Amino acid sequence: MRYVRAMLDGSPRGPALALVSLYDIENNAIRQLAAGVRATGRRVVEIYFKDWKNNHLEDPTDYELSQLLDILRDEGVGLVGVSLRASAYERVAGMVTARIRQAGLPVVLGGWHVTVRPERVMGICDAMVLGEADASFPELVSAYFEGRPTRAIKGIAWEEDGKLHKNPLPALIEDLDVIPWRDYDSPDKWVLSRGDIHRGDPMADDPLYQVLCSHGCVQKCSFCHNSFDTGAEGSRLRFRSVDSVLAELEERRRVNPHIRRVRFDDEIFGLSRAWLREFAERYPVEVGLPFDILTEPTVVNDEYVELVKKAGARVVHMGIQSNENVNREQLERRADRKTTRRAVRLLSEAGLFIRYLCMVDVPNTTPEDQESLFRFLAEVPRPYDLYLFSLTWFPGSKMVEDMIESGALHESQVEGAATKTFSQYRVDLGWPRANDDLWWLALVVLLSSQTVPSSIVTKIMERRMLYDRPRPLVIAADVATLAKTVRVAARMVREGELTGTLIRRWWNPQQMITM
Repeated sequence: MRYVRAMLDGSPRGPALALVSLYDIENNAIRQLAAGVRATGRRVVEIYFKDWKNNHLEDPTDYELSQLLDILRDEGVGLVGVSLRASAYERVAGMVTARIRQAGLPVVLGGWHVTVRPERVMGICDAMVLGEADASFPELVSAYFEGRPTRAIKGIAWEEDGKLHKNPLPALIEDLDVIPWRDYDSPDKWVLSRGDIHRGDPMADDPLYQVLCSHGCVQKCSFCHNSFDTGAEGSRLRFRSVDSVLAELEERRRVNPHIRRVRFDDEIFGLSRAWLREFAERYPVEVGLPFDILTEPTVVNDEYVELVKKAGARVVHMGIQSNENVNREQLERRADRKTTRRAVRLLSEAGLFIRYLCMVDVPNTTPEDQESLFRFLAEVPRPYDLYLFSLTWFPGSKMVEDMIESGALHESQVEGAATKTFSQYRVDLGWPRANDDLWWLALVVLLSSQTVPSSIVTKIMERRMLYDRPRPLVIAADVATLAKTVRVAARMVREGELTGTLIRRWWNPQQMITM
């Protein structure tokens, strides 16, 4: 009955809500929820507790936890919401919520991990908000502070007598324009990391502004969270109006004149062709900043490329994951190599720079599969960037749930119980791998760095040079990565986009990411 007493009978110790983001100073969900609750008249204190560092996440210290409690006390907080968007943060979330609850404050957990694994976290909080929380969370907050019943609110879950209780999820919001824009301007914001405390939004002056034009995805790749169906009623793919997107950008540029570039973080940008046509006409006139998009080979055709180019796109992030066999058989992706090659040709001919997103460490991948991906990357036009991701077992994804059911995967290997994300999300060559895997990864990194002619790298691959002793290749790949890092950093300095936040997150000579 812990949740019932806290939410129904307890009196708030203070008038403010606190929202805590773990390892994510960019947390868009926190800012959006904060804006939604502030719209009801409630004071919200945002706390960005520790930042993310590539492949090197550190547990909070006792001193940092004490600092967090000091902020909650000094700001008059009566309820705390904690964002658990990444499953690997479950253990740290337990450390944080334990200290908060020991101080007498109730905690509400939300985020993707809470939605797919509520039974794992029900014991470390007083309530949970499942699914999209734009409507349910402000309703819960208002009910709690006003002393009204909360247990009937849709999307709420709690533990009672050792059992999980879940209410049905609310219908998905169809009109995304009614959701308040993310709040960067409130003074009630704190950053707490490595013992330092700063007031203010850590992203308020960032030269890159990230924005969503849609919610959802048409793909259901087996490794991705989009393969999980929450059961909420409503369309899985919804769009904001062009009016709303451009108005948000206009407002953000007014308060942050340092913005140099926009990144549209939609799972696949511009899926509605009618929406994209209007956007391509208006964005260059009303905004005019260069921008990046995420896309997928199956949506790329002549008109699509013409429109995104006309609008002002400069960089395209495109997932190709692995070779066609692995993509189809294991990752359940729709694009075949013919479709992908056509997309590459169209984007390259339009002068758009491509960043390829690839997945490695996929079980049952053969040397033939690895060579197939290598040859594809050797044939595509240079220059390009290559973002290598190590396949991680995320709970709720179709691949993981199927493997658990078949006995091929144990729950202890899944993020939440496991924390692979802490040390190997973006690929670095210092991660322990078999020599054959390390050999081909080093070759791919050399290939993408454009420091060594592709003909030479291809010859090394064909002759299997250093196959049994890949260490010299790994050293060469690290040197090539360092050289490319310097080139990229120099370009970002010229364009006013290199920030202290990026340096702190990505500069790790012992575990350099591939690009």
